[in-house]
Amino acid sequence: MPNYYVAVTNDDNWPVVRDKHIWGLPEGRENLIRRLKGGDYLFIYLMSSRKGDELLPPRLEGLFQVASEPYRDSKRIFKGRLYPNRVKLKPVLIPKKPAEFKPLVPKLAFIKNKQFWAAHLRSGLAKVPKQDFELMRKVLK
Repeated sequence: MPNYYVAVTNDDNWPVVRDKHIWGLPEGRENLIRRLKGGDYLFIYLMSSRKGDELLPPRLEGLFQVASEPYRDSKRIFKGRLYPNRVKLKPVLIPKKPAEFKPLVPKLAFIKNKQFWAAHLRSGLAKVPKQDFELMRKVLK
């Protein structure tokens, strides 16, 4: 039985996740990434960012399945930080257009404090119940 997660990344590293099928967490997050097992599902969540004058909202960019056990690799593939704690991914769904995340917040069970919803994603990886998985899967067309 797989588990379901929301995995955080940023605009700079989304192409690495999408094209190399690898997601990672920084040093000190080994215990967090060890929760992932082959067959688990990860929604890739991109934080809010600026593109020129445009403010891009937080969004879900894709759905992947974990394709490896967590491992360590210090090869620099991500921009900015190293992110040596990694898992390999298999794409399940990468839509042409991402799904905005904020409209989902009131409906998501894993987000207990709706006012400070972003805090639920601060660690970089959040486990979600199956009902939230189904809802997010539906909006990611």
